Amino acid sequence: MIRTKFIIGLLTVVSVLTACKNEEPPHPEETLDVYLEAWNELVFAEMHELLSDASKEEIATYDWEFTDRYEKIYGDLEITTIETMYEPVDYKEENSDLDDLTEAEYPVTIEMNSVAGTMAYTTNIRLVKVEEENEKSRWEVTWEPSHLMMGMEDPHDQISVDIVQPNRGRVFDREGRELAINGEIYEAGIVPESSDDLEASAEQFASVLELEEEKVIDMASRYPDNPDWFAPVQTIALSDDRVEELLDIPGVLLNRIDGREYPYGEMTGHLVGHIGPISAEELEEVEGGGYASSSEIGKNGIELLYEDELRGSAGVTISIITEEGDLRDRLINSDPVDGEDIYLTIDMELQEKMAHIMSEDSGSAIVIDPLTGETLVLLSLPSFDPNLRYLQLPDPRAEDLIETDTLFERRFQRTYTPGSVFKPFTAMAGIEEGTLDPEEFLTIEGSQWQSDDSWGGYKITRVNSQETDVDLQTAMALSDNIYFARQALDLGKDSFMAWAEEVGFEDEGLVFDFPVDSSTIANHDLENDILLADSGYGQGEIQMSPVHLTALYTIMLNEGKMIQPILIQEREEREGSEQSGATPVVAADTALVLHETLISVVEDEMGTAHRENPGHSRSLAGKTGTAEMKEAQTAENGEEIGWYVSYDYENKDLLTTIMIQNVEDKGGSGYVVDLTNAFWTAINE
Repeated sequence: MIRTKFIIGLLTVVSVLTACKNEEPPHPEETLDVYLEAWNELVFAEMHELLSDASKEEIATYDWEFTDRYEKIYGDLEITTIETMYEPVDYKEENSDLDDLTEAEYPVTIEMNSVAGTMAYTTNIRLVKVEEENEKSRWEVTWEPSHLMMGMEDPHDQISVDIVQPNRGRVFDREGRELAINGEIYEAGIVPESSDDLEASAEQFASVLELEEEKVIDMASRYPDNPDWFAPVQTIALSDDRVEELLDIPGVLLNRIDGREYPYGEMTGHLVGHIGPISAEELEEVEGGGYASSSEIGKNGIELLYEDELRGSAGVTISIITEEGDLRDRLINSDPVDGEDIYLTIDMELQEKMAHIMSEDSGSAIVIDPLTGETLVLLSLPSFDPNLRYLQLPDPRAEDLIETDTLFERRFQRTYTPGSVFKPFTAMAGIEEGTLDPEEFLTIEGSQWQSDDSWGGYKITRVNSQETDVDLQTAMALSDNIYFARQALDLGKDSFMAWAEEVGFEDEGLVFDFPVDSSTIANHDLENDILLADSGYGQGEIQMSPVHLTALYTIMLNEGKMIQPILIQEREEREGSEQSGATPVVAADTALVLHETLISVVEDEMGTAHRENPGHSRSLAGKTGTAEMKEAQTAENGEEIGWYVSYDYENKDLLTTIMIQNVEDKGGSGYVVDLTNAFWTAINE
């Protein structure tokens, strides 16, 4: 059987390895276990302590120190874990007397996790018994070069490691437009002897790229004995507008080198993300994955989420070289395997148009094909230039924002209060449960309402109080908060929660190729009627991601089925097809009723999304929403989030969701309606 390993510290070595003659004689495997455990734990000094005097004396004559050599070779090979195994020997069964035994040899299998993956080999470890004074004895290890590395036969053999990095996979949109590619960048630096005033050139360099002067001066002065050498300082994109400014500085030189390029810059910053130098923490997390301290790794976006597919695997050649420089053995020779290319369902033509329309706002936009679920636009603004992040250059956009975090918030991934865009789903649940009759009129008088006196001073407000007899279509067109609050109360909290879970709230209800935060109905529970009523019109504690909200609206165009959005195109088949496997969450008749009410939001003169001249000829249905972020009902001022979800019910080709923050001074959701109409207009131009 395989002997079980155990840990024995240095402090116990003497007691374990020696024994009195009157006691059981020492067993060679006791020493072997300690030696192998030290090897497993990479404690090379302890291994050295267990060597025979003859081995120690011989090693002392070499031009290398035992521990240093192990650390150097294992460091070069990125060996982080070792496992050793051997078959124990039953000397009694073999009729061998341990007292008479002076030598023992064990075949030991060694497995190492290295830059080339798992390396395994078997070597013989010989032990010799040493008699001491006082009639004591102990076992010592006879060291061999193979204890250091497989294939080594001479103590002076060297290890050669040649690593060929793979080409990282590229990222494309649905039409093959390049979103992340392996291209070229500039390596900008200074040749000191080409500048009459090196410090002045370095200061100019720092000013142009907004870098620290001290750092640039130090890097430019790194070769004091070779002033004719090029001193690299900073990498920069080929397309960077500051290239010409750099070339005007005396002594500055730009060389083209391989690098990652993000051709669409800010338009795909949050979506594609960027790569960068691996950190110590990241290196620890991916231990054993073939990364080195010099590796680059995906930092966010698609580059991070699909790191395993994009990175590929390096080609590694590990050889044993003799002292004379001849090849003794080639241990491993593997070719690099390039990373996979990834095709997104995104249409950059649409993404660019949307980015242009939303350029002055903070918000997000999602456009999908409502029949296939293919995501055509996935945008968060403001955004960052991934080229600058990859090159570790300051982003000028950050200085223009009060809070730098605003630049890096991925809004399509987060959750927000939906406001009135949630109302169709209160209606949907009510119709399915039989508590809401679309043709029934509720009498609603005035602009405020409360269920009973137990609500105290709390009242629900509606914007348009002209209508007193309100059915579902009128309530949807006018976005009547009171109507939907009452419908939520009629539905009851248990049914409300059950239907929320049915359409993907809580836990992991939405499956998407770019993980988004889970939508939630309440922080804990729908604790009271006020919270339930507020939830009925999308306020309360409801939080939704824009992606989830968009997916819910596909119910109206798919006979009650909710289509899951997708972002990654299948490698073999890149043509969109309808999601035939989707299961209906509501009856087709219910979906049709809701669809007709959403048409009224846009086409009825009193509808909140109605425009006499929208600028396009599309036949739209949709729903507006203005989510209030006030701390108290009586507060006069508070942040507002504007929403508008729309789709073309004739062509059924696109479904759009736009969310804009801070619309309180822009006209609320009406501002978002105008942005959306501008998008529908732009795509037809």
